[in-house]
Amino acid sequence: MRATGSGYPNQRWFEDFKRGDEFCFGVWEMIREEMLAFARLYDPEPFHVDEAAAKRLGWRALIASGPQIGAIYRRLSFDALPNSESVISPGWDGIRWLQPVYAGDLLSIRMTVTDTRPLASHPGEGVIKMQNKIERDIDDVVAIVDTSWFIRLRSGADTNSR
Repeated sequence: MRATGSGYPNQRWFEDFKRGDEFCFGVWEMIREEMLAFARLYDPEPFHVDEAAAKRLGWRALIASGPQIGAIYRRLSFDALPNSESVISPGWDGIRWLQPVYAGDLLSIRMTVTDTRPLASHPGEGVIKMQNKIERDIDDVVAIVDTSWFIRLRSGADTNSR
């Protein structure tokens, strides 16, 4: 199984996001072969690439790489909000890996808008800050990633500030 889940297909501008808004989306099955391929290329720690080593180090099985979980968050958020008038993300803050992720786990995202403000430096755009909880099951949080997006203002739709 690959990613599935409910998206939010309507066009979304800066004005459509409010502090406290919550979006729940996605289901991503962790597949052992994909975990291994990612880890071999980007994060070859023994507990990511060798089942026996992971067990010797105290894990019940091979564990997924944290950067892979971040990449899955990004894919699921893109798929869930495909029509947001996003411009760019100026960065991620406060990435925390709270629990191991294993092959067979099903991951989803609970995204909460924590702040919104128009950008004086980029007329026609605003910044949306979000806390993203990556969950294995409802309320079984495996990671938290705080992100920001620059989103076009509906009122600035005819301007090109970049």
